[in-house]
Amino acid sequence: MVSPIGDSKPALTSAYFPKPLAKSLEGPFSKVLSTSMTMPLPPVFEPKKWSLVIHFSWWRHLNRKWAEWVNALRDRYESVWKKVGIFEAIMSTKCSLVKDRNLCIAVAEKWCPETNTILFPWGEATITLEDVMVLGGYPVVGDPIFTTLQSQEMREVEEKLILARKEPWKKNKGKAYLSVWIDSFGNSGSEIEHEAFLAAWLSMVGLSPKGYVSKLAFPIAINLARGNPVALGPPVLACIYQDLTLLKKTIVGLAKRLLLGDNLELEVTLQSPFYLVQIWVWERFKNLQPQPSFINPENPWLYRWHKVKPLKIDNARLALDSAMDHFRWRPYVQYAGRFKVFYPENETLVPLGKDLDKELVSFVTCLRVSVLVGFDSTVKKYMPHRVAMQFGMDQDVPGCVPRFHGSKEFAWKNYCRPISDTKLYFPARLFEGDVTTRYAKWWKQSVLLNQHDFVKHIVKSKRSPRSLHKNGNDADVPPGFHPKLGATMYSGKSGDNASGFLLKCLKTVPSGNFAQDDFKDNENIDAEFPTRCKNLSDQSSSASTADYENAKRISPPAKLVGKDTVEPLILKEDIEDANGSKEARLSSERVSLSATQGESYNNCVSGLNVKDLEERIKRLETVVKKLKTEKCGHS
Repeated sequence: MVSPIGDSKPALTSAYFPKPLAKSLEGPFSKVLSTSMTMPLPPVFEPKKWSLVIHFSWWRHLNRKWAEWVNALRDRYESVWKKVGIFEAIMSTKCSLVKDRNLCIAVAEKWCPETNTILFPWGEATITLEDVMVLGGYPVVGDPIFTTLQSQEMREVEEKLILARKEPWKKNKGKAYLSVWIDSFGNSGSEIEHEAFLAAWLSMVGLSPKGYVSKLAFPIAINLARGNPVALGPPVLACIYQDLTLLKKTIVGLAKRLLLGDNLELEVTLQSPFYLVQIWVWERFKNLQPQPSFINPENPWLYRWHKVKPLKIDNARLALDSAMDHFRWRPYVQYAGRFKVFYPENETLVPLGKDLDKELVSFVTCLRVSVLVGFDSTVKKYMPHRVAMQFGMDQDVPGCVPRFHGSKEFAWKNYCRPISDTKLYFPARLFEGDVTTRYAKWWKQSVLLNQHDFVKHIVKSKRSPRSLHKNGNDADVPPGFHPKLGATMYSGKSGDNASGFLLKCLKTVPSGNFAQDDFKDNENIDAEFPTRCKNLSDQSSSASTADYENAKRISPPAKLVGKDTVEPLILKEDIEDANGSKEARLSSERVSLSATQGESYNNCVSGLNVKDLEERIKRLETVVKKLKTEKCGHS
C-alpha cells in the first residue's frame, strides 16, 4: 500500500477493498479512462463566451407559496415524513441556493459516462448514494418507485389526482404546471391535499420535466402518504448521472463545433436536482468552498448553503485539476451524529443478524456495486468500488462491471439483493484509505500518461496535512476529536472467509502477485463487499478519540485467532453536533486562477509515455551539466 498522494514508501499492511477487483493491469478499464480524459473540450475555459445555453429545471429557489404550504402541512404530517425518511428532503425545498454555473460545467467536463465517475488528474471520485442521502435527504432503502397500489382505496385516490390534473388545464393542452397546482391545492383542506403536496414535491426532484406535475408521481405520493417507505435515492442519483452525461456530451459537441468555427448555439435542459452537484463540490473541495452558514440542529443540512454566494473563480477547470491537496474523501464523518449513517468511532465488525439496523443497511447499500432505476425507467450503473476512499476503504484497481441488459424489475432485484455475509466491516470514522502500488501504477500509466509534470508532483510532493491535524481548528476534525491516531489491526487465517465485507484473503506484495477476484461477467452484478487482506504489519487503520464522552465506549475486539471469532459489537452514538463550533477556513485557500494558465492541460500530445519523458529529462540534465562544467570549470 502507498499513500494516495504518493509521498510514502510502499508498505505491506492490512487493507479492505470493495469488489470487484481487476484481475490484472490489462483490460478495457484502462482504455475507458484514457478515452474519457482525452475527449475534446473547449481549449479555453470561458463558459460565458460559449454558445451554450443550460436550463436547470429544478434548481433550488425559494418559492413563498410553496414554503407556506410546507409549513402548513408540517404540523400534521411531520411524523409520517420522518417515518418514510423524507422529512429533511421536504424541508430543504425552502432553501435558496445561489447557482455557480461555471463550477457545474467544470465538473461535467470531467464526467465519464462509461463509469459514472468524475475523473480528476489526481484521482477518481463521484456523487454516491451516500451524498444523495446526506445532502439531499433522500432514503436509499425502501420499496421501488414503480411499486403498484395495493388497495382499492389507494387506486381511488389516484383516480382523483388524475382527474384533478386534467380538469383545470384542458385549455392548456393538459399540462399541469406546478405553480397552478400549488395555487389549487395549497392549504385547500382537500381530502387528497397531502397526496397532491407529495406529488408536487416529487415532481421537483427529477420526476417531471419543464415544471409540470407528473402522473408518475401519484402512486409514489400515495404510498408515502400512508407511511410506506420508497427508496428515492437511487432514481434521484440516476437522474443526476443522466444529466451529467448529457451535459458532458453537449460540451464535447460544442468543442468540436468551435474547432470547425461553428458558433451555432447549443441548448440543453437538465431535469435532475443538479444543485446537488454544486453542493457536493462545496462539501468536498476546501479550496472551492465558500463560508457556510451556521444552522440549528433541527434544520436540514442543505441550510448550510442557503443564499451563500459562490467564490469568484476565474478558471474552475484549473481549480479542480489542482485541488489534490484540498479534496476531502469523507467530509460527513465530522458531523456523524447528525446523519442516519453508521460512522463508528473505531473500525468495527458487526455480526449480521436477522434484524439489521436500518443505518447499517443504508451504508451497505451505498457501498455495493448495483444498478439504479431512474424515474423514467432508465438504468444507470452504480460503481462505488471505483471510489472506495470516499467510504473509508482502501483503493485497488477496480474491476469491470458488465453492461446491464434487463428490465427495471430485474435491476431492482439486483439493487436490493440480500446481504449474504456473516459479518460487516465498518471503517473508523477518521480513517483515510490508501491505494495499492498497482493502483498507483495503473492510474499513472492510464490517466496521467502524457502529464509528466503532474506525475512528478504526485510522487515528490509533501503529504497534505489532511490527516495530520495538529490543532482544533482544522475543519476536517470535529470538535472534541483528536488527530488520527494508531490502533490495533486484526490477524487471522489467510483462508478465512467468515467476515462480511471480508470475503477472501489478499496479499499486497511488491512482486506483483495481485489478487484474483471472483466477479463473474453476468447480469447479476454481484459485487458484495470488500476483501480482507492478510495482516502483514501492525500499521494503524483506525482513529481514536479520547474526548468522545457522549458515545457508549466499547473495547476493541481481541486479536482474531483460530476461526476469527469476533465478539458482537454494538455502538450507540450520541455525538455533539459540530455546527456549534466554527469551521476553520483559510482565506489563502480561495482560488482565483487565470484562465490563461494551464489551458493546454487537456490537449497533451498523445503517443509519449512517462518513461520516454523521463529519459529525455535525464539527457537534458546531462547536457546542462556539461555546459556548466565548460563554462564555470566545475559541475
